[in-house]
Amino acid sequence: MSVNTRLLSDPYSSLNTSQCNNQDVYDFNFVQVTSHTWFNEFLIWEGGIAFNVVYWSIVLLFSFAVIHFLRWKFRWRFLTRRFDGQVEPCTTRSSSWGLSIDEELVGKDGATYLWFQVRQMIAYTWILIISIVLIVVHRYGDKQGLVKNLNSTTLYNIGVNGIHCVFCLAVLVILDREMYKHGRHRGIRSFASPSIPDRVCNRRWLMIGGLPLSVTVDSLFDYLKNRFDSKGIGRENIHFVYDLNRLWPVKENLKWLREIKRTLLTTGPQQIQNRFWECFSTKEAAGTDERSPGSDDALQFYSQMEKTLLAKRDDMMNNLKFVGLAFIGFDCPTEAKATKSGVKRLQRSTWFGKEKEGGDREFRPSMWTIGYAPPGSQINWPKLQQRRPLWKKLAISLAMMVIYFGYIVVMAAPGYIVQSFQLVGQGSDEISLTWQLLILPSLASFFTRRLTNFVTKIGQYRHQTTLSSIELGKLHSICHLSAVLYLIRMMAMKPLPLVFSGQFHIRDIRWKCLFFPEHGSFLSCAIIVNTASGVLMNHARLEFLISYLLKWITSQSEAEHAVWRQNYRLSFDFTSNYAELTTNFGLTMLIFIIFPVLGVISWICSIVRFLSDRAAMMDMYAVSQTSPELHRQPVNMALTLVIFSPLVLLGYRIIQLGPNTVRHLVESTFLAPLCVAILYALYLIHAFVRFHCPKFALLRRLFGCIDDDVDDEESDTVDSPSLIQHEYDPLAENRKEETSHMTV
Repeated sequence: MSVNTRLLSDPYSSLNTSQCNNQDVYDFNFVQVTSHTWFNEFLIWEGGIAFNVVYWSIVLLFSFAVIHFLRWKFRWRFLTRRFDGQVEPCTTRSSSWGLSIDEELVGKDGATYLWFQVRQMIAYTWILIISIVLIVVHRYGDKQGLVKNLNSTTLYNIGVNGIHCVFCLAVLVILDREMYKHGRHRGIRSFASPSIPDRVCNRRWLMIGGLPLSVTVDSLFDYLKNRFDSKGIGRENIHFVYDLNRLWPVKENLKWLREIKRTLLTTGPQQIQNRFWECFSTKEAAGTDERSPGSDDALQFYSQMEKTLLAKRDDMMNNLKFVGLAFIGFDCPTEAKATKSGVKRLQRSTWFGKEKEGGDREFRPSMWTIGYAPPGSQINWPKLQQRRPLWKKLAISLAMMVIYFGYIVVMAAPGYIVQSFQLVGQGSDEISLTWQLLILPSLASFFTRRLTNFVTKIGQYRHQTTLSSIELGKLHSICHLSAVLYLIRMMAMKPLPLVFSGQFHIRDIRWKCLFFPEHGSFLSCAIIVNTASGVLMNHARLEFLISYLLKWITSQSEAEHAVWRQNYRLSFDFTSNYAELTTNFGLTMLIFIIFPVLGVISWICSIVRFLSDRAAMMDMYAVSQTSPELHRQPVNMALTLVIFSPLVLLGYRIIQLGPNTVRHLVESTFLAPLCVAILYALYLIHAFVRFHCPKFALLRRLFGCIDDDVDDEESDTVDSPSLIQHEYDPLAENRKEETSHMTV
């Protein structure tokens, strides 16, 4: 029988993954660690899924039992109180059952986050039904042998056929419907609901960036009045933005010191307590005119610190630098819109080479970025700085690339790094087994979460105007790092850390290894570990304990520690949690058609995660807020990630056929996933155009068929009128606080 004949009769035989390995082989080698054969078999049985389920279930049950015992026995406040920054802890909560969400307790943003999980759970429920059907269908095949095991439930047991493509299309329809309901319910504009406006801004205020640094308030006022005939503005409503990067921490420290002084006035005199840095404080005091903190009482010590900070703040206030950004207030939205339209009309005219006037050369309006001002609470005031030169931008980008590359290299095979430092013994005694099988994997999962958060914070050093840009940057960083990390772990045939020794080459990464049968178990275990470790981190209150210990070490008086305890506020990290939900959903879409058991595991984990997050937000976290853009991005990403399913089927078939792909283009097993992938792509293109170009205003503008007064920004904007005095002038607010403090 020829090769082509064998290919037609048995298409699976052409996919050879014998050289591929699961990266867990290079991590914590569980094989032959003990003399008990049954234990070895349990560790590797069905790819380790059973072991991870049992192990993490025991860890969670034991942890929750210990927490509830400590609450009942000792009634410690840090185990029972809600960290909302209030002196009196909030003890009232309503019981929530099923899918009910108490928006009063979790806040508007918290409820939106939880409802996103509910919509995902509904989609996971349909994926569960599809997975059960696929498991039954796959078990009727015989390509994996007559002995039925976990591999018998995979795509490899029957090959690609039309039912897989139908299920891929069904998932898209279901998810689009659920995300549409989510958008309509919570007012989120996304690919599924592009007609909902959700860009919150203040139509009475314009934000203009790119101004020359030599501009003054008077000159800008005169230029707008003369050049654009701006009406309804006054010099008092033009607020320049200054670099507050160094001033902002001083301002926060002053608030902190004054709160401590008020506490000292009510509790009585206290002495300064030097802990762990007595030698350093003594040396510092010896080199200055100040007395050693140990010789002063607490009130005098903090008063002296306040005077030092006040002098430092006044010096900074006198040397502030303009960053080229201004907020301009108008009497009504119509006047603001007229000025914005006039500036954009001038910018469009300069594209065709019209000669600039004298005032235009000075103010350079063609370089401006103009738009409605976002709410003042969403502006990242400390990070509003002058435009960095090109070399600084390149240096930050290079540093991010190096750090991200190091993160991927280390986390692609963390066990290999651990073994290189000889932290894993080869003994079979109880201590070695406990360390290698239980403690070390738990520490690795905890270290992974912490390292990911640390690495993604490097993005904050970029020039970001609003808080939403920081949150979206972190969300994208976590998701992209996770995607690259999992793909590398699945496609690499060697441990990635070998790249440092020159033993790793680009040919050691193979696309066909993406379809290695054991990768289904690997991703299932990854989702189990991600969910279980996330639940544990949410309820163990480790973040508070670590902060408490650090503050206890660094506090210099009991009043300082008391003020910290009373004002401690633990905010829910929407960005990291959204990223984990999106990553788990992407992993499910990547391989659940091939390995349908993953759909069952994802459904269970989604329910556990929802119940955990809801309980944590009601019992422990303060009512937290985030930007509307952050709620929108996971919806768009989830709708985009659904395309993984048909692409994986198409790639699987292409790699199977190899050089003979052209001969089998008309086969249904090739045409079906190709058509579904094209349909997905057309859906995403259509959704992208509807989302970014409402009513196709962009196309009309390109062809010159749009009125100058029509702006596509208007159609997706929600007006948020200013209700706060000095909303766009943080320095004026600071002066107001100082005046009230002096009065007191």
